[in-house]
Amino acid sequence: MGKRILAFAGSPLFRGDAQVLHGPNPYRRMLVPGSLAEPDFDRPPGPGDWSTHRSLAAHRLLGTFYESETVLLPEQGLDGLYEDFDLFYGRELKEIREGSLSELERFAFGCLDDAVDVSGAAAPDVLDAYFQHVVGEAAAGPSPALAAIANARDRERAADLYLVQLALDGLTEASAMSRNLAGAYGPEQSALFKIFIDEFGYGVYESKHTTIFAKMLRSRAMATHVHAYWNFYLAGPLATNNYYYYLSRDHAKFFRYAGAVTYAEAVFAPAFVEMVKVFRDIFGDAVDLHYCDEHAHIDEHHGRITREQVLLALAGRHGPRVVPELLRGVAEARLVGGWFEEDTAAQIRWSDGLARARELAGDTRTEGAPRRIVLTPGAPFGTRNHDDAMVLEIERGEADLVTTPTGPPERMARGDVVLIPAGRLYGVRPAASETVCLLHTAAPG
Repeated sequence: MGKRILAFAGSPLFRGDAQVLHGPNPYRRMLVPGSLAEPDFDRPPGPGDWSTHRSLAAHRLLGTFYESETVLLPEQGLDGLYEDFDLFYGRELKEIREGSLSELERFAFGCLDDAVDVSGAAAPDVLDAYFQHVVGEAAAGPSPALAAIANARDRERAADLYLVQLALDGLTEASAMSRNLAGAYGPEQSALFKIFIDEFGYGVYESKHTTIFAKMLRSRAMATHVHAYWNFYLAGPLATNNYYYYLSRDHAKFFRYAGAVTYAEAVFAPAFVEMVKVFRDIFGDAVDLHYCDEHAHIDEHHGRITREQVLLALAGRHGPRVVPELLRGVAEARLVGGWFEEDTAAQIRWSDGLARARELAGDTRTEGAPRRIVLTPGAPFGTRNHDDAMVLEIERGEADLVTTPTGPPERMARGDVVLIPAGRLYGVRPAASETVCLLHTAAPG
């Protein structure tokens, strides 16, 4: 698989350019091929490895694979982009995807088999009791990501970073769900379709959820085209978004999907209520929160529909054999939702405290020879993370450390150092004719 992945990532579509944000071209996104190596795909991530380098790489690839099975057209039209359209959907990349997708899914999501145990859970009342418990737990507990925003020194920039993670799904909302609407499976199919048509604004484009999400971005003077902020999607949010495609692509996992979507719809409403409070406190009326208000309202309704007319209805109709899969979907959705929250909160805290990260770097012991990186103006910009904590040092020239999608980057000059914790996403842009960086591996402990 590693050879096929490297061939795919090496396509001209995925080599990036010098810009931090991607332009309005949904077919190009930076897969950082220079950071990938065949052995990265020899050892699947474990349950605690969701923020590792190979997990981020795998989920960037998976997201690209999945979106090639949807229709992406730029709002401004295809003029000048026909060749990219043909390459993105064309035979060469399609054959690599089709020969790699199932194996890459097992690589990325195999850890869920070890992380979730549903043995012995075969009764609908057990399913409902567990569902009610975890939904109540989610509603009662604060969102780690929103708490990190509220406690940040630069709350506006922290809030924008959170919006970018939501944009991963928000600008293509319900695309995964659409794959479960075909076929014939009774009233439960109609219940899911009710939710789907809500997401699409009952056929009115101005009411479509992606349209009102874009309004929220515009109120923050942020880009609204698909994947403008690709370089800032974190591994946890990527995995969360990919999870619903993963289940929807394989109809053998339909009951698992039903459990997962039921959990998601039930916890969305209180989450958006909390988001409205945090964002209003930061921005007042300067931000358009129609999207959040809509979800705080409609997802309460969707939560009832999915629990009563999908989750419990499927358990009652199809018997105890399907209950473990329904319950597994609930448990897995809760787990991957936690990845989203933890990864986003950790990125906010680190990027908001770079002054402290500079101080810590000076006191950090390192081991082994550093990796030397030469950066030149005009070179492709990309972001990545590391499995170990690293100390970034500027040996020559100047550079901008980029950790968030908005706000000024962190300028670093010769001799400056900064601690990059394991799993944290960053990019470096040269600010001189030649910039040389050293990456030191932090010693354990």
